[in-house]
Amino acid sequence: MTVMRALPVIAHAAALLTGGALPAAGQEDGKPAAGAVAKPASSPDTLRAMKEGVDAMRNRDWKRAAAAWEQSVKLEPGNAGAWANLGKVQLQLKETAAAIASLEKAVAVQPALAEAWMALGMAYDKEKAPMRAVSCLTRAVHENPADARTHNSLAIVMKRVGWTGAAESELQKSLDLDPRYAEAHFNLAVMYLERRPPALEMARRHYEAARELGAEPDKEMEAQLAGNESAVEEAPPAPERKLPAVTKPQPKPTRPK
Repeated sequence: MTVMRALPVIAHAAALLTGGALPAAGQEDGKPAAGAVAKPASSPDTLRAMKEGVDAMRNRDWKRAAAAWEQSVKLEPGNAGAWANLGKVQLQLKETAAAIASLEKAVAVQPALAEAWMALGMAYDKEKAPMRAVSCLTRAVHENPADARTHNSLAIVMKRVGWTGAAESELQKSLDLDPRYAEAHFNLAVMYLERRPPALEMARRHYEAARELGAEPDKEMEAQLAGNESAVEEAPPAPERKLPAVTKPQPKPTRPK
């Protein structure tokens, strides 16, 4: 069975909530992330620790990033964005239980921080708690309904619990928001192929769109789209791709000005 695809959770950047002193990843345009609120400027020590965390994340040095964000939340325990970034780094280190604890603190401090809810949903999904994942991702969509990535991630978990109609609806919303979102096209192709009978033409249309937008090929899907069911049955099973799958470059954190 073809596995649905999502962007890596680290690509979802939380606002650091430092009064604009240090933008988070994905905030290069200077606009605050969903749920961000202004706070008094952080102390110089906190800003240094957060800068270290951002630089480490840009270099994918997750252990150094974790140490920097741990120092940040020690110095400023009321910084929801720092807790969220710590949680995301802990997910990269496969420290899922610790990540959940950090992300729970982030949403407790700032309940409107959509990016933290998003990461928390992905963490619960990794912990095989799909209903909690659905709840967190639904909250993320509520806080930031304009984020195509969150609709896509919610669709993945909804499909996992058997809510196929709702999953298709979320994927359509994702593409309404970003028609060039390759992962959502790919995932909608998966949904159409799994219909009984399969909606081959619609699946082909979305798979081809995903490929044109840079998605990696999927031999199993291509065999199904060609109508070659025997090729799918005889082919050795492809290794399951764990979510989130990296299919395009990750946005990098912005250095403080």
